[in-house]
Amino acid sequence: MAFFNPAGHHSTVILYRYFASQVFLTMFAVAGVVLAVATAWRFSGYLDEAAQGLLTQDILFLIIAYRLPGFLELVIPISFFLSIMLVYGRLWADSEMVVLQACGFSDRRLLITTLVLAFLVMLLTAFVTLYLKPMGDAKVEDLFNEQRSMTEFDTLVPGRFQTLRTGKRVTYTEELTDEGELDTVFISEFRSTGFQKPKEVVTVIAESGHSARDENGDRFLVLRNGKRFSGTPGRGDYQVVEYEEYGQLIERERNLEPHYRRGAIPTLTLAQSPNPILIAELQWRLSLVVIVPIIALVAVPLSKVNPRQGRYTRLAPGMLFCILYIVSLSAARSAVEKEQLPIGTGMLTIHTIFFVVMVGFFHLDKLGRPFGALISMFRRKSYAPA
Repeated sequence: MAFFNPAGHHSTVILYRYFASQVFLTMFAVAGVVLAVATAWRFSGYLDEAAQGLLTQDILFLIIAYRLPGFLELVIPISFFLSIMLVYGRLWADSEMVVLQACGFSDRRLLITTLVLAFLVMLLTAFVTLYLKPMGDAKVEDLFNEQRSMTEFDTLVPGRFQTLRTGKRVTYTEELTDEGELDTVFISEFRSTGFQKPKEVVTVIAESGHSARDENGDRFLVLRNGKRFSGTPGRGDYQVVEYEEYGQLIERERNLEPHYRRGAIPTLTLAQSPNPILIAELQWRLSLVVIVPIIALVAVPLSKVNPRQGRYTRLAPGMLFCILYIVSLSAARSAVEKEQLPIGTGMLTIHTIFFVVMVGFFHLDKLGRPFGALISMFRRKSYAPA
């Protein structure tokens, strides 16, 4: 059987290809499912914001596309871990791994194969985490900054009641042409009349309208042929004014300064900064690359199951290990930001701890053998005839 001949270079290449194809196909399948769920959930949130007039509809798919690397930076390592657990677990459950070992495929070669696969995933994770994700976040921030500079007129959706970001005004139009002409306009706004005084409600309706600018550059919504109602709810002092043309100021948000989150800062810029917050962000990005080989090696002993146990037996402990690892790194990042941990070795401590735990998993089976023998001896004595 040339396939299992450990001395043959050809059989070694075939084994590497076999493990790589099985692991990577499973990884892409798991990542695809998780990514689809996360993308659908986030897209629904952006749709809701667009329906409220907070975002324009033409940028929704751009935002999702730029957000994909941010989803992948955690999805890739975890999917790789799960793929090893599932593939290796299936090989153990179907006794294929036992056959490979009987033909000379040792635990050492299995670890080397796993590390080679982990190295490839590390390269992919590094590219996504250190380059694609910051670039994507920067693009998203640029889009959001453009949205902040827009007025409610720019985000107006025909046939929907839209609330201004301050929550003090509701705007509605029946139709909106490409030229910016409005048909059947309704505007209702709360206005404060003084401290601890009832708020005045101003409602404006019009047959049509359009956007215009005055000499100072201020933007107005010019309404035609309508009525303006103003007064305090509960009182009979409402005023009704009919007009042929009425100008409604379109307000912009006060804070138009570009704002960038730390996740959008390029990695090289983070490396040159003495700011603890930015240093913590840099360590977090590097940590997402470092965890790949550690969780991959942890999956090797955890995936070893008996045929009668099934390949999903140790999936829960493995996921618990990953969750604890990532949560610990997140806590360490917060501690580094607040300078509660040394900046130089803050997150390195977490990696060291989990590396030791990973080594412990390899020795767990060896350490458990004396206790298993002792338990078996006790059971034999218990069932021995008196």
